[in-house]
Amino acid sequence: MATLARLSLSSSYSASIFSQNESISSYNFTYSHPLISIKTRVSSLKLQANDQSSYLVKNKDTLNCSEEYDKEIQFSPEKLVIAHFSATYYKHNSKIQRFMEEQFIRLSNHIKFLYVMANESEKTRQLCRREKIEKIPHFVFYKKTEKIHEVSGFQPEKLVNDVLYYVDDHPFSPVARLRSREDLEKLIEANRDKLIVLNVGKRKCVPCAKIYPSVLKLASQMGRGAVFARMDADESDSTMQMVREMDVVRVPAFLFFRNGEMCGEYVGSNMSALIRETEKLLAEYKGSDFPKQSTM
Repeated sequence: MATLARLSLSSSYSASIFSQNESISSYNFTYSHPLISIKTRVSSLKLQANDQSSYLVKNKDTLNCSEEYDKEIQFSPEKLVIAHFSATYYKHNSKIQRFMEEQFIRLSNHIKFLYVMANESEKTRQLCRREKIEKIPHFVFYKKTEKIHEVSGFQPEKLVNDVLYYVDDHPFSPVARLRSREDLEKLIEANRDKLIVLNVGKRKCVPCAKIYPSVLKLASQMGRGAVFARMDADESDSTMQMVREMDVVRVPAFLFFRNGEMCGEYVGSNMSALIRETEKLLAEYKGSDFPKQSTM
């Protein structure tokens, strides 16, 4: 495949694929609440009864010990597992649960929710110590039994971004998920008459997750004008080698293909710049029915 000169973009939201020590901007989360104070240890938390609140979404379990926690993660390898740590005294529990119900009910077949009340018993406190949970609410994401992401505090928009980015293929997604060179070759062969936009990211990439909901929206708005796909560079050794061959060194990156050849590239997380580049390439198609999009 031919490669073009990289479109440079100075963006604080891009992240190196191959850097050993990535610099990732920190977020200030709303509703963050310390699990232990300066003078209080986890072991000294007062035991309290569970408040009996629960998610209405499917695939939710309230766990009481480390053994149950490990078992649920092990037996849900095909789903995104989200462990939500909280405590009985945390006043925003019901607000967070309502948010989860409203936002993720359509994805309930693709997500497994685990719910842990940190101060419910000595066993749940031991689980928190093992997992190094120091603040609530705390969310831990697992995929194929591997911990891939975690964050303390509740920031609704970021939580949605993270879930959409880390959840696997689902019937509502307008972005195809590619896992190998063969997947990309098949996609290109089946869509030679269309512009293909390949979003290259990483499994553990804050800027990739930040921009992904906008990519989903853009893909939906384009209709038949273009085909969107996504590939994680660190999916396997094969995908890592493939992105190296395409000269991708920073993510998120967007590679454009037409007639089997790479015809453009954008690196960064500026949505307006991505839209402009996509529209420019789409305009080269005669009879394209894709309307101009407003910036996001």
